[in-house]
Amino acid sequence: MLFARKRVYFLAIGGVAMGNGAIMAKAAGYAVGGSDRAIYGPMDGLLRDSGITFFDGYGAENIIRFGPDLVVVGNGVGRGNPEVEWLLDSEKIPFTSLPQFLFEHFLRDRHRIVISGTHGKTTTAALCAYYLRQNGIRAGYFIGGAPLDFPCGADRGDGRAPFVLEGDEYDSAFFDKRSKFIHYRPNTLAIGTVEFDHADIFRDLADVERTFDHLLRTIPRSGQIFYNGNCDSCRRLLAKFPWAKAHSVGLGRDSDFQIRNVATGESGTSWEIVSKSGATAVRSSLIGEFNARNGTMALLAAHDALGSDLPEAVDLGGFSGVRRRQRLLRRDGRCAVYEDFGHHPGAIREVLRAMRSLYPDCELIACFEPASLTAMGRTLEEEFADALSLADRCLLGALCRPEAVPEGERLRPEEMAGRLRGKLREAAAFADNRELLGRLRELLSEDSEKFRVAVLFSNGPFEGVLSHWKECADGGTS
Repeated sequence: MLFARKRVYFLAIGGVAMGNGAIMAKAAGYAVGGSDRAIYGPMDGLLRDSGITFFDGYGAENIIRFGPDLVVVGNGVGRGNPEVEWLLDSEKIPFTSLPQFLFEHFLRDRHRIVISGTHGKTTTAALCAYYLRQNGIRAGYFIGGAPLDFPCGADRGDGRAPFVLEGDEYDSAFFDKRSKFIHYRPNTLAIGTVEFDHADIFRDLADVERTFDHLLRTIPRSGQIFYNGNCDSCRRLLAKFPWAKAHSVGLGRDSDFQIRNVATGESGTSWEIVSKSGATAVRSSLIGEFNARNGTMALLAAHDALGSDLPEAVDLGGFSGVRRRQRLLRRDGRCAVYEDFGHHPGAIREVLRAMRSLYPDCELIACFEPASLTAMGRTLEEEFADALSLADRCLLGALCRPEAVPEGERLRPEEMAGRLRGKLREAAAFADNRELLGRLRELLSEDSEKFRVAVLFSNGPFEGVLSHWKECADGGTS
């Protein structure tokens, strides 16, 4: 390690990825510091518990005071940030991006398992690391969410064991606009879905496919790729790489690894993985067909890294999942309320289908807060409407940060509600989340012939709505 036991400064340390990277560096023997603006829980507590010094707010004096040998620059800061400008003007201290830092200091000599795709990669990466560790392999992992089975989202593990990474297609830093996963150079790669997202980074689906094309070009001939055989973009991409050892995973008999007999119930989901080499029966605590695919990807990637075949049966029932993914907040005799991080049409569609399979006779209520830059824009307005139409009722919240999107390009929830009214029993847009919460509480408290299931979709705070139901989950009243 080039800078082992030296001083490393994380600029924008409060983000999940940057904070986890800092904690992992501290555990590896680095002296670690950093800065950010208004670091909230749980990251502030995790950083303090790890003995990491960090400054509240940005200023060149922070870097000068800490005196680092290297600065890791998060992708959330850019030109105009006083610490960035000082680094560029002074030319005194080298700086790098987080993914480049991870590769050079933790990944270079490891078998790298990279889990990629538009959605599902956090859960799949967490499950892969969990499965390896449950089988006595102290794998390293770096995950962009909060896995419930681990104390935090990153751990270097045993230097001789594989390293599992969530392969994010977002950009690396203000000076390196390549996707983060380009730096990881996978030995084993899983691609769940390739769809248009991150409208602030990519122009269209072709632009997204281009960055996955670049990723595939980094795979060595000895590497293995497992991809979603039911995804048109995945099939298009892999057709251009005849030298790659690629294996399709999906529903249907034309996949190399077929997912069959998927059944979802209160205890989770069971399915079979069928290939030329045999069949594997799997049981998981997660719900839905899409989580059967995620679980299959995780198992195939893990066994590829170990150089072993899948066993006849796998029990993943002990896996707790990832924070904010299909979490049950309340259930009684008349209703259930879940939260989900869904902020892309594909993810919302998959979760609503999973809820239908778990509660086949329910009345399904989708509550959606547009919070990501893509969701708050109009680019995927039609796709969001199609996904939300799988519910029986749809309650749309106000845009989380409308000022982040130019006015003429903003999603108009009231227009989307109008489009949905002809398809659903109810579709309404609310300018105030308190009004949305009031309507939802009214629906869940009134008598109904059907059991009602509400899913709260947002990758933002869904202020007032999520907090209310989380208080209920923690023992409050509804």
